[in-house]
Amino acid sequence: MIVVLPGEVAAALPRLADLALPREACGLLVGRTDEESVRITGFAPSRNLAAAPDAFEIDTSLHLVLQRRLRARGEAVVGVWHSHPSGAALPSARDAAGAWQDGLIWLITAGAETTAWVARGGGFVPARLVMA
Repeated sequence: MIVVLPGEVAAALPRLADLALPREACGLLVGRTDEESVRITGFAPSRNLAAAPDAFEIDTSLHLVLQRRLRARGEAVVGVWHSHPSGAALPSARDAAGAWQDGLIWLITAGAETTAWVARGGGFVPARLVMA
């Protein structure tokens, strides 16, 4: 799977992660999909509702509002993003436990690095991240 990420979104993710320190930052990825790729067209930051500082929970009301707005534009919520303030840009066991939908794109930022993953079967497979 190829994930196409606009440069302005790619640049914003590490900044948002820094602003959230020491907690994880999170948000929803908006875009379009086909069989071979996901094209990210936008990003919606979310309040992190998780109680633990090393976890994230996206505001479900944001997800619902986005879904209604996006249908009319032919777009959808195609993924989630979060940061790992003190870890690597790799999915954690907690991430795998929270991967609720196969095929959903997960972007993870740690420091200046952002990686892309596809949720599959209770885990993740790497995706190729291409900056647009």
